[in-house]
Amino acid sequence: MDQIPLATSSTLLPLESFWNSVLVYHDKPHVVNRKLATVSPIFFCKIGFHCPRIKRLHEIFTWEALIYEIRKAQDFTKLTPDFIKAVTENYDKEATITNVTREDFHNSVDGQFISLRVLFPRQSPHKCLEVVIFDKEKRTATFFAVQEQDHPLVAPRFPYHIELTQSGNLRIVLNNFEDADTSAAEWLSDKLFPKVLKWAENGVLEDAGVGSLSLIASDEYYTLYSSLKEKYGEKLVRQWPTKAKTDPQKYIFEDIAIATYLICLWRKIGAQDINFVDCGCGNGLLVYILNREGYTGFGLDVRSRKVWELYSDQADLRIGIVKPDSTFPQATWIIGNHSDELTPWIPIIALNSSKRTNYFVLPCCPYELNGCKYARVNIKLSQYGDYLDYVENLSNMCGFTTSIDKLRIPSTRRVCLVGVRDNFDDSQIGEIKKQISNLISDNLKEFKPRNAVEPVQNCSRLNRDLITRISNFVVKELLETLSPLRREFDGKSWNQGGTRNLNELCDKISPEDKQSLKNECGGLQTLLKNRKYIFNVRWGMVNLQKPLSLKESSKYKDKPCWFFKNHPDGCLHQSETCAYKHIDD
Repeated sequence: MDQIPLATSSTLLPLESFWNSVLVYHDKPHVVNRKLATVSPIFFCKIGFHCPRIKRLHEIFTWEALIYEIRKAQDFTKLTPDFIKAVTENYDKEATITNVTREDFHNSVDGQFISLRVLFPRQSPHKCLEVVIFDKEKRTATFFAVQEQDHPLVAPRFPYHIELTQSGNLRIVLNNFEDADTSAAEWLSDKLFPKVLKWAENGVLEDAGVGSLSLIASDEYYTLYSSLKEKYGEKLVRQWPTKAKTDPQKYIFEDIAIATYLICLWRKIGAQDINFVDCGCGNGLLVYILNREGYTGFGLDVRSRKVWELYSDQADLRIGIVKPDSTFPQATWIIGNHSDELTPWIPIIALNSSKRTNYFVLPCCPYELNGCKYARVNIKLSQYGDYLDYVENLSNMCGFTTSIDKLRIPSTRRVCLVGVRDNFDDSQIGEIKKQISNLISDNLKEFKPRNAVEPVQNCSRLNRDLITRISNFVVKELLETLSPLRREFDGKSWNQGGTRNLNELCDKISPEDKQSLKNECGGLQTLLKNRKYIFNVRWGMVNLQKPLSLKESSKYKDKPCWFFKNHPDGCLHQSETCAYKHIDD
């Protein structure tokens, strides 16, 4: 069989570095292949195979042979080594197959090993079986993903070999030129090869941070996630814009993922009689999904949301204030999903609720126990990383066995903490409460719960005279620069003015007006952006908008034209062609 080198390194690598880098790719293919969500191992074995007419073991593992055996199996995720035996027995009836550990593999200097696993796609329900053959003597790892031809492509449909040459060069090899002339081969050479080479050269074998989905079975997670996504996703995405202005793609699929994680976690640890409380439940979607999936519990927030109406009576959502000294004696799980000021209190609320109450918290904005913004202590960590340590320490003080995991959600804040109660008796719980009582009482005095009415801080409630005064000032500054345009209807010039730096304009505003703007969050930039029909604000600069014509937009025709009434040259357009209404005093 011909061997077609697809990519070859110029640097030489030690054998140990080669195998280490290959195993990183074997364990985490989704790091390189973005079509994959995760991988689930079925078995890892050593094979003794001898057939004079077969030069390399991978030659007998053809697509036809493998797909035949896959179709015979009712569930290929539960295959046994007999699957390998069925392929090899036509060539060597005496072939031996022995289950081994990764340690056995590392300690072996020769021999052939087979890893059978399931690839889980991100966007498709069709799982894929992959056979990986490690040949220690020939220093080669062969990867072959086997799937039905009509299923979406999640990995190359042909076998490819990652090998270390006798001279020490890393290379990827294919079996024929037809495979080399494909987009999958381009991905192998442009994406996979540089990544494996980097791991081998730098020794960066594992992410030093928190691994994702480390507390649950990733295959179970993606199976359930696909099911819940299909069950709730499409309908909610369609209905969401009728009740909320937030991005449905982000919020819906994020909460589906969090619900999936919690269900898998509860199954994994064997949690019984689940009764949860979601503190600060916001849009209530997480509660809705958990309730629909048969889990008892409710969500609590200071105010209702319009989006709650989508769930009718299928979600237990309640209006109420969660305070640091709140307790929920019936709850077995306290949930804090982006709970902001309440985040560090979640372990304490769980501690005070009952001795069987655990918690799950997904920190976002960092707050201390007193409700103030968290100030980083360890400068070697990011503020977020240091804050996670802060919450973990509080959890440990409360006597929980604390685990940290990383969710796979569309958010930069993906790390969660899970606190599970040890089997403490009442006296031990009492001692823990006594030890942290001073910490609680000192911070409880300063903590202020969130108002039921969210303050509006977008300059929309500024005094109208202030808005007019600042707007006119900015317009005057811009018009000092002449930038004339010709009006089509009468031939006269119309000055569009120049461009100014926002910071320079802000320096010219009185301290009193500046403070008023600051109180409304955002300042001058926010005010001008709110008047986008007058101003164009970008990259810290501002200039006047060119008035819209009726051809460009007709939806504003019932609104008065600001330029007609306030610009020294009037409007750029005449009444009939302006997008806005010209109103004479």
